Amino acid sequence: MVMIRSEKGQLYTMEAVASALLLVLVVIFILKAAPMTPNSSFSSTQQSESALITRGHDLLTVLDYIPEDGMNSELKDAIASWNGVQYSGQSPLPAGPTNITANDLKEVLGDAGIVYNLEVYYNTSTGISLKPILWNGKPSDNAVIVSRSIVFYDDDLNWDHKLIITENDPGITDIWNIVEVRLTLWRM
Repeated sequence: MVMIRSEKGQLYTMEAVASALLLVLVVIFILKAAPMTPNSSFSSTQQSESALITRGHDLLTVLDYIPEDGMNSELKDAIASWNGVQYSGQSPLPAGPTNITANDLKEVLGDAGIVYNLEVYYNTSTGISLKPILWNGKPSDNAVIVSRSIVFYDDDLNWDHKLIITENDPGITDIWNIVEVRLTLWRM
């Protein structure tokens, strides 16, 4: 058997491998060059949720601020004076600290197109109790929840009205109860 010595076959094979490698590199370059833009749906949803979390935390921090000449924060006074009734987030409330807090939430969140629910969680002798204060409906799937804990002491009970939050462990500590204030936020 006689073999024909030709290097054309090897050259065609090397050319095909080089072309395939070049195509793979071009595809990788194109995929890397198309970054996730802020206008893509996942990124904008994540950015929106992050903004809601920041706004919610900031709002609860401001509401829980105790002025130098004050005894309690606006948020603590609102919970202490709350009569246990669930209100629609947009309806008028009776005059008092709870109404002031509701108006602050409405002004900061409602005017920005953000829907919210304000709830309190606290310990009872039978477990954890959940009470909605301001309710605007069932949150959407992209809702975020921010919370802040407020401690009520036995000494705090010198208010003129009955506190809805019950005492957690009567007589054992100076702490009346620890209330977790949850603010659920979502866009319309």
